[in-house]
Amino acid sequence: MAVRIITKGPKNGICNICGEESKLTEDHTPPKGCISVTQVELKHIAARVSADATSERRSVSQNGIKYRTLCARCNNGLLGADYDVGLREFVNKIGDYLKSRMHLPPTLNVPGYPQKIVRAVLGHLSAQGVGRYKKGPQTEALREYMLDTSLPLPEGISIYCWPYPYRGHVVVRDAAFTYLPIGKPCVFWLLKFFPVAFMVTWDQPEELVLEKVVSFDTWRNAPYDYQAEIPVPLMPLIYEYWPEAPTDDSIVVYGPEAITANEFKNPGKAKR
Repeated sequence: MAVRIITKGPKNGICNICGEESKLTEDHTPPKGCISVTQVELKHIAARVSADATSERRSVSQNGIKYRTLCARCNNGLLGADYDVGLREFVNKIGDYLKSRMHLPPTLNVPGYPQKIVRAVLGHLSAQGVGRYKKGPQTEALREYMLDTSLPLPEGISIYCWPYPYRGHVVVRDAAFTYLPIGKPCVFWLLKFFPVAFMVTWDQPEELVLEKVVSFDTWRNAPYDYQAEIPVPLMPLIYEYWPEAPTDDSIVVYGPEAITANEFKNPGKAKR
């Protein structure tokens, strides 16, 4: 059965970040300044990871992936004017390295503000999904973390990143990954776009240790304005479809808020 992708919430409703009722605005994921915004074709992620996927329904967005789900304070005040500044600087520095002709070391040490980067990623992934303020038992803890820059990253949430030198975007809010040798599921969110991928895990099993990626757990309790040298490993290159594609030793399940976006090549044939 095809999955209908809904990105426009009501003009007035509950903000996905702060939970307050307000006029809702459109949030771009990834944010402007990290990518060139173009007309894109949206599909459920099943079309990306399964050769015999039954989900062929698509949606065309004129200006990238955007959800009308955030109030102006959270969208423009928190994300646009503050958190996204740290995210853009970090992402664009990695992009400059990957696009350069320089001989690159195995690991890049990229200056960045971990707390701004983490809050930006959580904010844009929280924006995904109409009427999705509730996020399970961490809803209130995540809300307070997003609104109060003095707080540490809530327990039970981990964030990772790695280079992503590929085209196309992946935005996933509803997914669970089970590594069969462990047998315990791990709920995750995912944001992938050139030049970097971010994964958020919720209550990650202790046995599931992720290697060859950057863990922001190192800066869980760092001050908001703390600048770090973030070591981004370039080798070995992470598989393009990890972790969203199931393998012989893993199972991945998705809900409706798991989409991919690629530049739309045939706008004349788009179904509005």
